[in-house]
Amino acid sequence: MASFKLNDPEFLHNPTKTLTNMRAAGALVRTKIPIIGACWATTTDAAAREILKDEALFARNPANAGGKDISRYYWFLPRFMHPLTRNILSLDADEHKRIHAAVDHHFSRVVIDALRPDITQIADHYLDQLDPSKPVDIVEDYARLLPLDVISALLGIKPELREKLARAIVPISKPTGVLALLVALPGLYKTQKLLRMEIKTIKGTARDGLLSTLIHDPSNDLSDDEILSLAFVLFIAGHETTLHLISDAVYAITQGAEFSDPTSRAIEEFMRFFSPVMMTKPLFVRETHERFGQTLAKGDKVIAQLIAANHDPDRFENAHNTDTARRPNAHIGFGFGPHVCLGMHLARAEAQIALERLFARYPNLERTPKNAPPAYSQRYGFRGMKALKVRLKP
Repeated sequence: MASFKLNDPEFLHNPTKTLTNMRAAGALVRTKIPIIGACWATTTDAAAREILKDEALFARNPANAGGKDISRYYWFLPRFMHPLTRNILSLDADEHKRIHAAVDHHFSRVVIDALRPDITQIADHYLDQLDPSKPVDIVEDYARLLPLDVISALLGIKPELREKLARAIVPISKPTGVLALLVALPGLYKTQKLLRMEIKTIKGTARDGLLSTLIHDPSNDLSDDEILSLAFVLFIAGHETTLHLISDAVYAITQGAEFSDPTSRAIEEFMRFFSPVMMTKPLFVRETHERFGQTLAKGDKVIAQLIAANHDPDRFENAHNTDTARRPNAHIGFGFGPHVCLGMHLARAEAQIALERLFARYPNLERTPKNAPPAYSQRYGFRGMKALKVRLKP
């Protein structure tokens, strides 16, 4: 079995060589990934799309592929994690559609566009806190804070709880293997406990926000555990993709990438090139069958490598270079098929506003030291900076 280190700093800085080698081995390659274990990985755009849309032969819940239910699949996790593992990302067919239908309107393009003034206000607030007289870390001082505030406001989490949640999730963003995940468990426990307490409070007193809508709208039939797991996924995923997209984009712009009207086109290219979420959660093979010259056995795990699809030269010309004028740009950075990212319109709006407001104030912003290599986080499955020091130059 081949070993491809997809969290190696060299790969994160320049994935072209490794992705080319993987692609040469076939559209599906056998590899091993921390926590997930042995699995198949797609290496092309066509393979990723085909597998992600094929619900007949691929399941998110291993129970639908002859295995245990997802809540029991990760047996090494403590009991409090079970409701969190059985979330919208790990459900199939009608179960997935029922939960998705309860929230998809709240993440529609029209609703998100109406939030743009609020997102702008939040971006300006955090920019006001930055001190231009000294280097700042764009990751921790701006890119992480903005999406946390936005998703908290959208969910209807009170401001006094947001800071506690922000502190609790810090260790969650760092696991690179099973041992690191176990170290993160106290943060996971505290996060779900705080969210469960907030849900209980909202049950007693309705307020603005998505959580209150889910709890008090009689047309919704979600259980408390389903609301908890949904809130957890939205809170974690709702800020992490945007965090990495913003910091990756700032790095690219300081490297000379064009960022001007229409900035929305540049955002799409940064999403394609960096692919902040590099791969999907594992899918499980429902029935043994042949696919791309390989025999996939029932129960086998398959991940769709979004970064491999987005760097596929058969799909994109000069795929290994950033081209912010690229058009069309049919990337799958937000996934593909039934499980395409629920919050993609929100992530796009947040990143666009965050970058526009930052560079409107500091058009000559530069990294410090100027030629410092990017400091990538080595958390498996993500391509984002753990730190990005810059000087804020008007």
